[in-house]
This record gives sequence, structure tokens and C-alpha cells, in this order.
Amino acid sequence: MIHNDLNKLIEGNKRFVNSSPINHNVGVSINSSLTTQNPFAIVLTCSDSRVGVNIIFDTKLGDLFIIKNAGNIVDMSTLATIEFAVAKLNVSLIVVLSHQSCGAVDYAITTPKIDTEREKNFNFLLQQIRTIVSEDKNQSAENIIKKNAAFSKQKIIQDSMIIAEKIEKKELNIVTAFYKISTGKVTFY
Repeated sequence: MIHNDLNKLIEGNKRFVNSSPINHNVGVSINSSLTTQNPFAIVLTCSDSRVGVNIIFDTKLGDLFIIKNAGNIVDMSTLATIEFAVAKLNVSLIVVLSHQSCGAVDYAITTPKIDTEREKNFNFLLQQIRTIVSEDKNQSAENIIKKNAAFSKQKIIQDSMIIAEKIEKKELNIVTAFYKISTGKVTFY
């Protein structure tokens, strides 16, 4: 089943890239049928307005449990939300989706940390990305973006016993992906 869920995303992205979507008939009649939810995948991604997850994977409303924040960072709230979907909705696939031209990564690269009360929320958000940047100052932005997604994936596994146990039992899969905005293509890695 896990393999099939990933294939649904791969095939949906192919339809999106080829401008042949099949899943975007929406309206009140569709929404009224969604009184319960049964998503097949969780997608943690960036809040960037260009990353329309249901659109780029050509999925229907209700297919994906989407969590968005700048830089697809994992904090306690994000992790609890993922655990909810895994434990209560029985989702068997987690995708950490990064994207081309990530503003959060650009901000972390170009803006020095300012230790003031006023900047504490920005600093919290960008701390993870800045750690990756500090590992090698000569990395490309795309490499930092992908490493950040991989770091988020590892943090999800490391900080959640619920998720780690399901992965160990092969009841859950977690992958990283990169969305190239200029082509529409999503690459899983």
C-alpha cells in the first residue's frame, strides 16, 4: 500500500507537468461529501504561495493532509500534527516537500541572526536552516533546500516514537521531495 500511495503522487505530478489534470472538479457538491477525512499521505511543505500541493500532485480535496510553514521546519506543533494524522487517520506516507527558490532558505543565507526579542520568532524558524548553511558556506541554495528537507525528515523520525515505531514495523514510509517551480516536476529522493 505504501508503494501505491507514492505512485499516486508520482502519477499525479506527471499529469500536472503535462497539463492534463483529472482531479480539480471542486464545488459545494464535492465538499459536502467530505464530512470525514481519509487522506492517503501527509505532506509537510513550505508556506510559499507557489506550492499548491493538491494541484502539483493532481489530487482531490481530502486526499492529502497538508502542513505548511516557512521552510518546512519541524517543531513540536508540526510534529504533533503529523503524529495525529499517522495515529488517528492511519496515514501511511509522509512527504517532506521542499521547493526551488525557497524564501526561508534565502532569508537564512542572506540575513544574519539578530539576538533581540523582536527577532526571536524569525530566529527560531531559521535556526534549522542556518545550521545547515554553517556546515558548508559554499553550498548552492538548492543543495541547502534539499538538505533542509532531509534534516526535517530525520527530525520527524528522531523526535517521534509513534512515527519511528510505525516505520520500523513497515506501516509507514517517509520520503523527501523537491518541487522545481520552473518545470512543475517533483523529484523524490
